[in-house]
Amino acid sequence: MSSLIGHAAAGATVFLAHAPGAAPRSRLALVLLVSLALLPDLDYLPFWLFGIDSEPRWSHSLLFGLGASLLAWLALRGALPFAALALAACSHPLLDLLVGVHPVPLFWPLPLAQVESPIGLLPSAGRLSFTNIYLWRNLLIECLVLLPPCALIVALARRVAWRRIAVASLVAGPCWALATVWSLRIHG
Repeated sequence: MSSLIGHAAAGATVFLAHAPGAAPRSRLALVLLVSLALLPDLDYLPFWLFGIDSEPRWSHSLLFGLGASLLAWLALRGALPFAALALAACSHPLLDLLVGVHPVPLFWPLPLAQVESPIGLLPSAGRLSFTNIYLWRNLLIECLVLLPPCALIVALARRVAWRRIAVASLVAGPCWALATVWSLRIHG
């Protein structure tokens, strides 16, 4: 699985690219989009609380993401575009697919719904323990791999000048490339 940091960054990226208006609404929109990006991992609660493991993890499907987005859109009476809500919600299973460790039930409930990536671009969060050194290493790699593309998406959505994007890419590009190679070497 991708980490909570990666999923929250995806929701925040949708928020920043969408750039809603007034400040109180903006806070609500940010919370909602980040929450939608994190929502599929609620299926861990029955496991953590009661030891119940559900397979397939249907909350990690595109259908679940679209359904949650539709409910949020209806509850907000269309205050946020459905596309922004759907992007935030569907980012979760797509990021988990980039880990490449476990199949993701992307197209649940269809037959052959499980999809597995042949490469793992993002390292798995590993065992969730503060003493697990690999957890911290993998979180660092995930941030270095995900944050530059997130920043680029926001810059393009907000129509930042191409010169600024080019200068930022000269700095962030090599760091992103090294982190990506580092991540791919962990899986290989």
